[in-house]
Amino acid sequence: MARTEFSRATKRAALERSGHRCEAEGTRYGFEPGQRCNCHLSLGVQFDHNVPDQLGGDNSLSNCMAICIQCHKYKTRNDVRQIRKSDRQRDRNSGVIRPAGKLKGAPFPKSAKPERDPNKGLPPLPPRKLYEERP
Repeated sequence: MARTEFSRATKRAALERSGHRCEAEGTRYGFEPGQRCNCHLSLGVQFDHNVPDQLGGDNSLSNCMAICIQCHKYKTRNDVRQIRKSDRQRDRNSGVIRPAGKLKGAPFPKSAKPERDPNKGLPPLPPRKLYEERP
C-alpha cells in the first residue's frame, strides 16, 4: 500500500491551527496525559497522520498534525509496530502465512526394527563376585 501525502493547503491549515507550536499531546508521544509538547516549530516541522494511512487514516485536516521532529520520531516507532502487527494479522487471516504449529495429519507408520542381540553371538561372561571374603 502506497503512502499518501497531505496537500499543501492541508499542511498550511494545520500549521496555522497549531499556532506554529508542536501539537503532540499525551502518552502517545511520551508525555503525561493531557500534557502537550508545545515547542516552537521553527527548528523543523513534520506533518503526521494522527491515524496512520496504512491503518485507514485519510488525508483530511482533522487527521493532520503539525509536530516537531523529536515527537514525530517517538510516535513513528510505535506506529510502525502497530502497522506491522496489523499486516501480520491480515496475512494470517487471508492465508498468506500458514499458522505455526505441527501439521495435523496421520503420522507415518513406524517400521519394524530387528531384535538386537547385546552379545552378538559371543559367549556369556562369567558372573562377577560382589565381594570377597577375607581370611
